[in-house]
Amino acid sequence: MRLPVFLLAATVSLVLATSTQAQRRTAADLAFQPQIQAEVALKGDDYVYVAFNLVRTNYSSSTFAGGQLRIGYEHFWNTQWSGGGRVFVTRYDDAVLEPEVFARHWSTLGQVNFRQRLGLRYNIPFNSSIERALASLRLDVDRVFPLGSMGFALRPRVAFEPVAYLRFQRDEFEAKEPFLDFSELRGEVGVRLSSRFDVTPWFAWQNAYSIALPQYNADGTVKIPGGNARFVQPTLGLDLRLTLGRSAGSAERRQLPTQY
Repeated sequence: MRLPVFLLAATVSLVLATSTQAQRRTAADLAFQPQIQAEVALKGDDYVYVAFNLVRTNYSSSTFAGGQLRIGYEHFWNTQWSGGGRVFVTRYDDAVLEPEVFARHWSTLGQVNFRQRLGLRYNIPFNSSIERALASLRLDVDRVFPLGSMGFALRPRVAFEPVAYLRFQRDEFEAKEPFLDFSELRGEVGVRLSSRFDVTPWFAWQNAYSIALPQYNADGTVKIPGGNARFVQPTLGLDLRLTLGRSAGSAERRQLPTQY
């Protein structure tokens, strides 16, 4: 358990950095994010998947603000270690392509699962020349509670993931960026209806970090002070997942939560 303890300490440090940076807080209204997923179960615990979600932030309108398409693959070397890659295509104010590689560690204590996921991604906007490298570290814990002999099960889970902006050198004329770009604290209850279908309602506090420039009045006095700022987006989500393939019903197969 030395590795999970080390990663937990690293995450706590990032949380402290988050609270230090976020001096000004702005909260948004509740957003809704439905998602559909199709997972193909491969040999062992391996899988490929495709997922698509929409995000609605303005409840005075019936339209969605944007969406995201993800395609991914993960291979398990043993019961504890796995790794893979995925590609995001996101459309909000701008279209963004984001490839990612990641490694995951999975350990158990009794019937409780502890996972740590380290990812490296590269953000490529379609309509901008500003590209960015990002690193993420997700810690999550859950437990599966079987209900009867028909395959029903509940999976309560809590996950926290900070995403750091990687810039090893900044020119003097470039704007200063915060170390933390984004973080999310998520709670959910996965409902497994069968070996091929599950539903996961979830709620998350999503935080976006920035360093704002001060704004001045006409007489030169400060109107809005600059500095570190945090934008908080509470989000309600619903993931629907269909599992395909011959291995989907295997009793030995371990399936990840819908938040891969």
